[in-house]
Amino acid sequence: MAEFETEVLVVGAGPVGLMMAVELHRHGVPCRIIERSTEASVECRALHVQSRTLEVLEHLGLAEAAMELGVRVRAENIWKDGSLLQRIPMDWDPLPDIPFPMMLNLEQNMMEALLSDHLTRLGGRVERGVALTGVAQVPESVTATVWTPDGVDHIRCRYLVGCDGSTSLVRKEMGLPFEGHPYPDTYIMADVEVEGWLAPEESHRFIRGDEVLLATPIRGSHRFRMTTRDDGPSQVSPSEYGFLGESRPPALQEMQRALDRVARPGLHLVNSRWTSHYRVSRRLASRFRKGRIFLAGDAAHLFPDAGGQGMNTGIQDAWGLAWRLASDLRGSGTWTLLGGYEVERRHVATEVAARTDRAFRTRTELLDQEAEGSPQRWMQSWAQLETNYRDLPGFEQHGSRPEQAALEAGDRAPDGRLELPGKGTLRVFDLLKGTSSHALFFFQGLELPDELARLADWLVQHRSRQVCCHFIRETCSLPPEGLSPLYCDPGGAVATSYGAQESSVFLIRPDGYVGFRADAENAGRLLGWLDRLLGPVAD
Repeated sequence: MAEFETEVLVVGAGPVGLMMAVELHRHGVPCRIIERSTEASVECRALHVQSRTLEVLEHLGLAEAAMELGVRVRAENIWKDGSLLQRIPMDWDPLPDIPFPMMLNLEQNMMEALLSDHLTRLGGRVERGVALTGVAQVPESVTATVWTPDGVDHIRCRYLVGCDGSTSLVRKEMGLPFEGHPYPDTYIMADVEVEGWLAPEESHRFIRGDEVLLATPIRGSHRFRMTTRDDGPSQVSPSEYGFLGESRPPALQEMQRALDRVARPGLHLVNSRWTSHYRVSRRLASRFRKGRIFLAGDAAHLFPDAGGQGMNTGIQDAWGLAWRLASDLRGSGTWTLLGGYEVERRHVATEVAARTDRAFRTRTELLDQEAEGSPQRWMQSWAQLETNYRDLPGFEQHGSRPEQAALEAGDRAPDGRLELPGKGTLRVFDLLKGTSSHALFFFQGLELPDELARLADWLVQHRSRQVCCHFIRETCSLPPEGLSPLYCDPGGAVATSYGAQESSVFLIRPDGYVGFRADAENAGRLLGWLDRLLGPVAD
């Protein structure tokens, strides 16, 4: 049997596939990424980048560049019959536990360029003009048949990840149903320049009767992406979904007429960079994994066009899968760990599908009372900061149950400010960078409790390649001998956000979620938890 051409083959070089390739390279895993298109996209399809995705980009060192390329959306305005009925702020100053309390509009093609350039810096590249034509797998490998400009080729790999969009050939080759339905209407999407009174860094929803037009800002002079229902004749099959290759592209005049119907006078569209028809669907693959083949992004799920959830969920699919594959390929992962990808991400996709369906069906109404009463809380729910895996297999917590508002196993680990005695301040997210898991030991007083000290010593001796240990206490003084690094939490703000009012340990996975939490008395149970996910330590 021929040697493996690569450890992992990624099919599709959109934002999800590029994130997958970037993360694999960052974890030191050789991979190839193929894309049937010969040129990079220049179209603004997906646009919204939510707070949680910005945290992921920051982990890669890309958040600052993304914010320079995008537009920070300051508010959402709801207009009905030409009158402003609701204005909802959408950005605040950074919070201790949330570094990006905002929504960023960054064009999909710019996101792809950002990730592609980073992939190049890591030593990877996109193989363009290479189209997948078939997939076969046996217990120990996957073989992809591809068409290249030089003819047919076969790529043998240990794992294959399908990031090839809503019409995924990988999914079809896996024989997996794409369960769900399209919505009945066809929509127009246009990248346009607008003259008039439209606030440039704010989104606008115009409602008149059952007609809705959405306008959201894009980087550039008076640029907006506009979407509205297409009331003209359609040649689209009722079964089609996604962006549609119709013979009649929408004209700028169609969007102008729609805008005139729903908005007050004084807005004029003067240029259109790109227009398309698309059909909204709600679909979910019956499985996200079959043997050594995985699905991520639109290949695995499609959501209604509400809140910019599709690209963000897909990027976090890749973020949540890459570290598992890397652990397995390094010999420190189990099939339980790999199986957790489907359990967790399909759970998230199901919840996102339900939420976006409700929002899409009620888009002619005002935003709900949660947005009116607590806009920040409303924004956080759409920003995927509250996405969690609570009560799913593979997450454990022991000891006294935290208060309802405190952190639980399965939650996103929050940020916070710490002090390193004599060396200034740093963030919790600074500790969580890298490719390993992190054990946070919270304790009171001057000495680490014996149960936590024994656990930390064992981790340092036997799991140091997989788990980094960090020690946090409220008191700022010299650390006990051998206890390093020790961080100070003045006032106990970080401990409070983690629900660590007593001495305890938190295991933060490489994807930034709490996998395990326990008080000192139960801390030793972490060893069994690690064995089940990463395999036992060799003698």
